[in-house]
Amino acid sequence: MSQFFGVLRHEFKMAVKRPGMWVAYGLLYIFYGFSVIQFDSSKSISNITISEMLNTAGETMFILNMGMVLLGGILSADRMTRDFRLGVRELQQSSPLKLSTYILAKYFAVLSAVITPMFIYILVLALIVVVVGAPILFAGIILVAFAAIALPAYAFVVAFSLACPMFIPVRVYQVLFIGYWFWGNYLNPSAFPTISGTLLVPSGKYVLFGFFGGMSSMVTNIIPLSQARLEAVLNLLLLFGIVVLVLVATRFILRRKVQRS
Repeated sequence: MSQFFGVLRHEFKMAVKRPGMWVAYGLLYIFYGFSVIQFDSSKSISNITISEMLNTAGETMFILNMGMVLLGGILSADRMTRDFRLGVRELQQSSPLKLSTYILAKYFAVLSAVITPMFIYILVLALIVVVVGAPILFAGIILVAFAAIALPAYAFVVAFSLACPMFIPVRVYQVLFIGYWFWGNYLNPSAFPTISGTLLVPSGKYVLFGFFGGMSSMVTNIIPLSQARLEAVLNLLLLFGIVVLVLVATRFILRRKVQRS
C-alpha cells in the first residue's frame, strides 16, 4: 500500500505541475467563462426550485464535458509512455514494485491530476453563483453532478489514454481520440453512423436525462423516467466495467512490452 501511495503521490505532483496543462485549461476557462450556467431569467435566482437546480447543474456539466474531458484525454496520452521514453520504467522494474500497483497508482494519479482543473473551475463557479443569490444547496448539487457526469467520463477517457499509446504513437492517438470524441458522443445517430445512440458514450447524456431532468440535443424521444434512470445506471456500470477491462489489458500490454525488451 505504501508503494501505491508513493507512486500515486509522485506521479500526481509531476502531472499537476505541468504548466501546459494549466495553460490549456485556462484557455477553456476563458472560452466557457461564467456564462455556461443558464438560469430562467424570468424569475429571481434565489427562488429556483430543486428540480431547476438539478437541471441547470446537469446541463452545465454536460456542456463542460465536451471540452474539458476532451482536453483531459489529450493530456493523459503521454503519461505512461513517458516512463519508457525516459528510462524510468526500467528503474521501477528493478524495485519490488508490482506491475498492477504501478498501473493503478499511475491511473489514479493521472486521473486526479487532469480532473483537478475542472474541479477547481466548478468550485469557483458554484461559489460565484451562490454569492449572487442562488441557494447554497446549488453548490452541493453541482458537485453531485460533477461526480455523476464528469468523473465517469474522465475515468473512461484516461484509461484509454494510458493504454492505447502503448501500441499507437502518442500523436496519432491524440488525433484519433479527438475524432472519436465528437463522432462517438455528439453526432446525431439518425443523421450519421455513430455509436452516440448506444450506452457506450461517456458524454454524460444518459445521467443528465435520467437523474438531472436534462434534455440534451442527443435525446430525440421522450421515454419514461424509470427507463431513463435504468439506462443511466447501465451506462455508468458499462463505463466502469470497460475501465476495469482496459486496465487489465494495460497490464497485459506492459508485461509483453517488458518481456520483449
